[in-house]
Amino acid sequence: MEQRNIRKVILLVSAGIGCSILLPFLLPFALGITVNVISLGIPLFVILCVLKNPWALDLLKRGRKGLVSLLGGMLPEVSNEEETETEPVTVVEAEAEAVETKEETLNDNDAESQKVISWYGDIGKKRLNQIISNLSGRGIYECWLRKDGICNIRTAKGYRRVGCLPEYPGEEAEHICRLLAGDGIPHASVKGKYIYLSWNGS
Repeated sequence: MEQRNIRKVILLVSAGIGCSILLPFLLPFALGITVNVISLGIPLFVILCVLKNPWALDLLKRGRKGLVSLLGGMLPEVSNEEETETEPVTVVEAEAEAVETKEETLNDNDAESQKVISWYGDIGKKRLNQIISNLSGRGIYECWLRKDGICNIRTAKGYRRVGCLPEYPGEEAEHICRLLAGDGIPHASVKGKYIYLSWNGS
């Protein structure tokens, strides 16, 4: 019995010595974890209280005013009126930006249409009239224009190239059709990747 009691006493003494040695090393870690938990937990708790209880916001405002009066200073108040005043400014700026982008796109469209008109007046009209007169002389009254400016006709062996339009603006097919219709070609329409042209032989 005495030996067992002596072992217990030795174990208790050794445990106490070990704790007294390790405690100075473990205590800063425990304190750091506690401080971090408290510093993060208190703001979250306050936010939750404010969200769940609107009256807590009034208490916070009163506490803020009391703190300001104790410090003898003034802090700017943020009111709902200032927020509502700033919102229309952002809406107006957004509308102005939208108008500017719209004007830029319109200007780009005008520039593209001017390019198509100048191409048609300088190159396209003359070259197309040559192709149409050549085809009409052979008894052919229709052709297809590809986006790359190649002009094809349909034959028994498939489509065959009969001419080409240099610097052809193939992306502006609708505009080109309107120009062709204005010059007396009775039928000019966009069909997929092609412009289909047909005319009478008279």
